[in-house]
Amino acid sequence: MSDDHLAFVIYARVIKMKSSLRIKAKKKRALITLNSESENTFLKYINSCLDKVLSIDNNIKVIGLYYPIFNEISPLGFSKYLKTKHITTALPVVQINTKVMVFKKWDKKENLQKGCLGNYEPALTNKTVLPQIIIVPMLMFDRKLNRLGYGGGYYDKSIFSLRQNFYRKEKNFFAIGLAYSEQETKSIPYESHDQKLDFIVTEKEILSRVD
Repeated sequence: MSDDHLAFVIYARVIKMKSSLRIKAKKKRALITLNSESENTFLKYINSCLDKVLSIDNNIKVIGLYYPIFNEISPLGFSKYLKTKHITTALPVVQINTKVMVFKKWDKKENLQKGCLGNYEPALTNKTVLPQIIIVPMLMFDRKLNRLGYGGGYYDKSIFSLRQNFYRKEKNFFAIGLAYSEQETKSIPYESHDQKLDFIVTEKEILSRVD
């Protein structure tokens, strides 16, 4: 077996494993609920994580959120916290051709429109911004801060693009994943283009690869 053929076999196996995991993860996440105490603890951990990020870099002015669908954890509950820090909020707009999302400035009071993937997006006329923090949804995660998404590659490409942009400018960039603790799995199949998260926050803990 040639090296190229072996690489293809391994790649096909990883793709198959990810597809199988996604089916299970979607069904599992759809059934997860948190009680009010867990929700409050979750919010406390989110604020603690953001405090840590802002202690590393207190010049961050823009954060990219997402509008929750399919029982994703909502990141909108800590908008009050962001206002106290004078941080501008933005939501992603999917670009199908490039598979990179652009982030549009968004106020919680503004109406959203349904995007091409079923997600909710701000108007295209809203100002485009570059967030130094983005909050990321997921289907599964492992303790090495690998994330299983929906398979489109939009967040991986966007995280890579934003990391490169800010690193060239010698600025910090942080990707923070939100998940229920029940979404943890032992290991996520990993491909070269997959982007690890800097933090993962659940209602039970904060995982971090940032010193």
